[in-house]
Amino acid sequence: MKPITAALWAGVSVCIALPAAAQDLTIRVGTVYQPDHTISKGTAEFARIVEEESGGSIEVQPFYSEELGTEREMAEMTRAGGMEMVLSGLPGTGAFVPQLEVMEAFYTYGDVEDLARVVEAISPDLNGFMEPQGFHMLGAMYQGPRNLLANEPVRTLADIEGMKMRIPQTPLFVTLAQSWGATPTAIAFSEAYTALENGVVDAIDGTAESMVTSGFSEQVKNLTLTRHNFYPQPMVVNLDWWNGLTDEQRAILEDAAARASEYQLGLHTEAANAAIARMEEEGVTIIEPDNIEEFREPVLAAMDGYIKDKGDDVYAVYQKMLEVAGSDED
Repeated sequence: MKPITAALWAGVSVCIALPAAAQDLTIRVGTVYQPDHTISKGTAEFARIVEEESGGSIEVQPFYSEELGTEREMAEMTRAGGMEMVLSGLPGTGAFVPQLEVMEAFYTYGDVEDLARVVEAISPDLNGFMEPQGFHMLGAMYQGPRNLLANEPVRTLADIEGMKMRIPQTPLFVTLAQSWGATPTAIAFSEAYTALENGVVDAIDGTAESMVTSGFSEQVKNLTLTRHNFYPQPMVVNLDWWNGLTDEQRAILEDAAARASEYQLGLHTEAANAAIARMEEEGVTIIEPDNIEEFREPVLAAMDGYIKDKGDDVYAVYQKMLEVAGSDED
């Protein structure tokens, strides 16, 4: 654990218990992404809105690039009361709330706007899973699609066979890699660049934006547009801390989260397209598979059974997601 993380454990947890007792409030929020990533820009916008709307009585301190620890460490700290807020999905919050895997089910969403609409519909269900574990979901930001970046060109499913594929530290992505015939290799996001550089893995999945801002495309030069995953980045706070806020403070944070989410969503598509263009400039070959169904079919076949095994409550949310995603609503 990083020194700043240890310091937070020692010093922050004492004062976090009664956040509404003082007139002023400080919120530490952590993310794994570099400052120029749209998630980080959305986090900065959240901070700006909160401080403006609160007249400066609430200060938000963003920490980027795993400055406070890995995603798992930051989620654990937030759950225990050592920090107030984290931008975290499956590798962090999902380690304590495994039901959250459902929100990242592969080949569910048509585009990032579709994702945002579905997440809005299932937010009460997600909080129903989170709150018994000490978290509260304040809002979400959005990413996608995830594609496959590999040392060797991947034009057909057979090309992935036997590749060592870096995946996030979550079982859902094990299913993805195995469905494609790859060897899943769980590595923390902060260690992925080195793993690619040293040949520990042959391929990595992720968004074009993350691949560029994290430098992955400097090491690996074949991008296959599998478009297998759009996913939310939940804005997660400590539940006891949240319950200790005043109604006015909660209203300010909820409004800021909604506005920051909309702001980040507006940045996302342009950033994703710019990242693809940047990768081409760096010499990355962009591959559009001739038969995307051969990538989709084994994954979708695995998804239904995988999520059904998570329990009736999780499977019911999955069915709701498919229904909302498949609706004609704009």
